[in-house]
Amino acid sequence: LLKKSSMNKLDDLKPVFSVVIPTYERPGDLRKCLLSLSSEQQNGASPYELIVTDDSKNDTSQKLISKEFPNVSWGEGKKKGPAGNRNAGVARAKGEWIVFIDDDCIAQPEFLSAYENAIKSDPKLGALEGRIYPDRPKKTWAEGCPENEYGGMFWTSNLCVKKSLFIELQGFDESFEVAFEDVDFAHRLAKAEINTTFVYGAAVCHPWRSLRSGGKNWKRKGYELESLALFLEKHPEASSKYGSAYTYLRHFCRMLSKDLAFCILHFKGRGIDTLLTQATTTLRTAWFVRKFKS
Repeated sequence: LLKKSSMNKLDDLKPVFSVVIPTYERPGDLRKCLLSLSSEQQNGASPYELIVTDDSKNDTSQKLISKEFPNVSWGEGKKKGPAGNRNAGVARAKGEWIVFIDDDCIAQPEFLSAYENAIKSDPKLGALEGRIYPDRPKKTWAEGCPENEYGGMFWTSNLCVKKSLFIELQGFDESFEVAFEDVDFAHRLAKAEINTTFVYGAAVCHPWRSLRSGGKNWKRKGYELESLALFLEKHPEASSKYGSAYTYLRHFCRMLSKDLAFCILHFKGRGIDTLLTQATTTLRTAWFVRKFKS
């Protein structure tokens, strides 16, 4: 539990970091995440606050925080998807820097200190991304993890942005209700020529999640094309990177050769249905971007 004595960093001074944790009906995961962000685990970090922004349909997570984490700030999200949920958390933030972490991530010791040291070493930085790694080796093709071992991804599972800059860029675009809100934000960071860096020591562990529909996978069927279409309409200049039919066709061919062989040999065929679904989606995407550019 986060006892009051262990959370004095949140009470004594204005926070340097506001850690925004969007959640959606995963109280068990949320509990582990909050425990990993206690001052005992984040020893040496400057004052920080923990903000949970909740899109859940029930009050289980709210009751959890009220009972076990009284020093954590809970608030209702916008119920418009992850972009809106994160923006709702930032609206309550008091820190100079916003740190985004998913509710199913486990922050590693010195997670916040690593970000702080990087910021102090380069005052020109506006955004930083941290390492994201899975909790175990992959067992089936039907599970995924937003791994980020080398940077350049800017996944919102582990991202640190100066609050003033986040506001200047108008936050996450809530038109992206399912996905691509982080791709859109990263693109805007690049267009604005913001100084960024990758901080390996600011690490979080992200469990593998099933890619099949149902359970904790809330993303609706067909969201990939919907999100890509919205992104390309907003950023037509990005079509060379995200709108190349040839690139998607190469991916499709790799999926039905190298990836299929790996799935059969390494995973004994586990998750092959997901691989074939992904290949079909990739082929449809190639056709879509070809029509989009014509």
